[in-house]
Amino acid sequence: MKIIIVGAGRIGTELARMLGRREGNEIVIIEADANRCRGLADKVDALVLEGDGTHPDILAKARLAEADALVAVTGSDAINAVIVMLAHRAGVAKIVVKLDEPGLHPACQEVGATDIIAPSLASAARIASVLYGFHRLDFTLVARSGLHLAELAAHGAAGKKISDIPFPDGSLVVAILRGEESMLARGKTKIEEGDTLLVLVDDDAALDELKSILAGD
Repeated sequence: MKIIIVGAGRIGTELARMLGRREGNEIVIIEADANRCRGLADKVDALVLEGDGTHPDILAKARLAEADALVAVTGSDAINAVIVMLAHRAGVAKIVVKLDEPGLHPACQEVGATDIIAPSLASAARIASVLYGFHRLDFTLVARSGLHLAELAAHGAAGKKISDIPFPDGSLVVAILRGEESMLARGKTKIEEGDTLLVLVDDDAALDELKSILAGD
């Protein structure tokens, strides 16, 4: 699998290390900071390109159109969103983006993001659970079991209650993200325009079917 990682901060570097250990992966890292690029040679098994991840020349060198997946993890939500759009236009099938601003999630999904990682939401939920003594599910264990957590725009289901949506087998809605807030998804909860659903799915078929349902297809 050919994977392009844009952004070689802590997350991008660690991700490149992990993916580089898997046989058959071809990793390309794009990083604007020259000092970071120089330090990557001894850390990761990857082609490292110094430059702006939104620049056509850099993306051409990375052979974006040949990539199976792209991960945008720079320190800027705005840059990450532009990278998502460019990758989608190039036909990349799997586009993962890190966003710190929850309000940008629907827009990023509209321009082509297939998966969104929200460290700020995960960290806030974890801190709250510690403060109040809740026993939260460790999602690293969930991932090892084959399940994965997806954030899906629900614009095609706006106005409907959760109970009105025919969720496919192998999927479970966990929460609704609405602007800066998150709430548990109950059967009577009505979906509003701009909402994002946090869903557990056990395979890609269930994920694809649910995307189609929530898009109103």
